[in-house]
Amino acid sequence: MKKRLLYVDFFRGFFIVYIIWLHAFNAVVYNNDPQSIDNANPWIFVILAPLVIMATWAPIFVFLSGTAHAYSMHQTLLNYNRIRSITPELNKSLLGGLVNSFLLIFYSFINMTFFHHRMPFNGRFYETLITGYIWKGAFPDFSIDILFYTDALGNIGISLFFLHITLYALWRSGELFDRRYTFRVLSGIGFTLLFISPVIHNSLDPIFYQSIQDKNWVVSWVLKFLLAPLPNMAYGYLGAVFGIALSERVELHKIKWYGYSVGGVLVFIACAIINSEGLAPSEFANSPLPIKIQILDAGLIVILTTLFISLMEYTTEEKRKWWAEHTIFFRRISMVALTIFILEGPVAVTLGRLYLLIIGSPSEFPKNPLYIIPFIMLVLLFWYFVAKLWEKIGFKYGAEWLSVQIVGWFRNRKSLRLDPAYALYHRSKYASIREE
Repeated sequence: MKKRLLYVDFFRGFFIVYIIWLHAFNAVVYNNDPQSIDNANPWIFVILAPLVIMATWAPIFVFLSGTAHAYSMHQTLLNYNRIRSITPELNKSLLGGLVNSFLLIFYSFINMTFFHHRMPFNGRFYETLITGYIWKGAFPDFSIDILFYTDALGNIGISLFFLHITLYALWRSGELFDRRYTFRVLSGIGFTLLFISPVIHNSLDPIFYQSIQDKNWVVSWVLKFLLAPLPNMAYGYLGAVFGIALSERVELHKIKWYGYSVGGVLVFIACAIINSEGLAPSEFANSPLPIKIQILDAGLIVILTTLFISLMEYTTEEKRKWWAEHTIFFRRISMVALTIFILEGPVAVTLGRLYLLIIGSPSEFPKNPLYIIPFIMLVLLFWYFVAKLWEKIGFKYGAEWLSVQIVGWFRNRKSLRLDPAYALYHRSKYASIREE
């Protein structure tokens, strides 16, 4: 049976909570206005540097998905490490992985049509149908152009598709279980994508945006799927290295050597570029982010991952149990992270409208911490109680539940992925049932 990766569940929940309050702050309080960054006191970015940096960590979801996908796929292929033919059972497992990536892309389109916050893209602001309606009280002028923006779900889906193909190719070539070769290939692809992304974007972004304006849909769709996952796809490949290392139970000192050395080098490179070019607060709002921020993020994520693997995965059962008991809040949120990501927009805007009524219906959200902090707490408490109640019905009927049903149908297997007894509390009576 596959051992559930505790730190992946914890990270996913922690950063979804981070997104909940960050989007409520940016999109509801400041209405996603980039000028709010330009008008802010620069010292705020110095004092709150860790929070500012983590605000750019959306690619960590690609990283964690790459880890989980590689871990699961590698565990499945271990049973076929000396066989290169596709059996019906293996075909179902491999197809399930592809179906999951396509579902994430589908959810991305749903999110960008109905639920995403108001956002700038291609020179103008766009509003989605449901969230825009709640905020304005009338349906916004919807444009198909917004579908060419790719959110985190689209990035994860596209990245997992290419990672899946890469791992499959390594297995068919007989190289997947050559640890050093596989780590070099995955790391090499990750670093290459990370460092060449600015060149690709500089060359193709103008063509992409112009094709949208000219309604040249064929070119627009092709460039969307080519440009959208860059450089975020790089994080998926780097995350896959940790997934395979954990699947093979590689010695901790080797994981530490890889993680701390790779992460340290990336942070050093990023700091050297920042020291040479400087770093303006407005650059944190750029899309895509400048390469110096991308490299810094990748390095810090790799270092943090290495640290928490040593704390939560390579430890005694007693300490692992302690971590499990003290991270239930975040891991519970993690169980429905996909659904929360999709719905947090309309929920935050609805709560924002109600909050403004309570405090006297001002025309815009007060920029006073005495008003902002209670609102942020209101949003967080809402999702806390929703997740608690959701657990009582086994997290059914959300986007995750739908994915489990569809992927399970393709694989013809039952999954414990959303079972609270197994996923949250690790009860031993489930040890004989296979997790997918």
